[in-house]
Amino acid sequence: MRVHNEIFIGTIIGSGGSSSVYVANWKNTSTIYAIKKSVNNKEVCLTIGANSHENIIQFRGVTKLKGEKKYSLILEYADGGTLGKYLKNNTIEWKNQLRFAKEIASAICWLHDKKEIIHGDLHPNNILIHKDAVKLADFGRSCLKGTGCYNTQVWGVMPYVDPKMLNQKIPYKLNEKSDIYSLGVIFWKLTSRSSPFDGLEGDHITFKILNGVREEPVPNTNVKFIGLYQKCWEQEPDERPNISEVNETLSMIDSENDTVTTVPCSKGSKESKKAEFEHSCQIDLNKLCQ
Repeated sequence: MRVHNEIFIGTIIGSGGSSSVYVANWKNTSTIYAIKKSVNNKEVCLTIGANSHENIIQFRGVTKLKGEKKYSLILEYADGGTLGKYLKNNTIEWKNQLRFAKEIASAICWLHDKKEIIHGDLHPNNILIHKDAVKLADFGRSCLKGTGCYNTQVWGVMPYVDPKMLNQKIPYKLNEKSDIYSLGVIFWKLTSRSSPFDGLEGDHITFKILNGVREEPVPNTNVKFIGLYQKCWEQEPDERPNISEVNETLSMIDSENDTVTTVPCSKGSKESKKAEFEHSCQIDLNKLCQ
């Protein structure tokens, strides 16, 4: 265990890109946090901006550890690990599959419609479980709507990547419909508990996706849920629903099955919310960089 001022940093619990995540706690307390080391200012800004939704990992603070040039994020610790690991180790019944789908969609609704943020890297290892609830995490690849989000290289976990990003011959601007594609594949995984195109190599997976091949529905899955995720993973972005339409469909599935309800995502003025976020983000970054 390493000590940085008042922070005790323990074992690594995740890694990806240029950052690693460690379990940590404050000196003389039992409160556990997660610390994501070596993040850039953009990620700090977007993490702050995405805060305050119950299905998003909460921002607790930012620090610069001794001997490191970049900032580290102090985040809520998720006790259940990643969604990918959870699905591998647990059999979940339909009502919880639907509940998880609704919680993920609610978080994305918050990002798209309230915060004007595109996540850009949705997959089961960037979705965490805490106290049996879903928590969306990792804004390292995220961007604000309308900003420079053109892909210069393919990133992410291959089966969850928008096909338009896989086609490197045509520059593609990351957008909300990229998140919707990823969401469709995640919904399929909730019902299958399997990895998409399991056993195939990356190039083979890319070839299949670019040619419109998708996984087959799991038998006995709700037909409306199947129809929803199949619309989400359409090849052409314009044929995919937006997140409000996804939530509307999920609500109808809920009423048919008399299961759980979703967290509402109320809409404010997009322009005012975006301006408010950009302003607050600028203030936060100015404070960090003093």
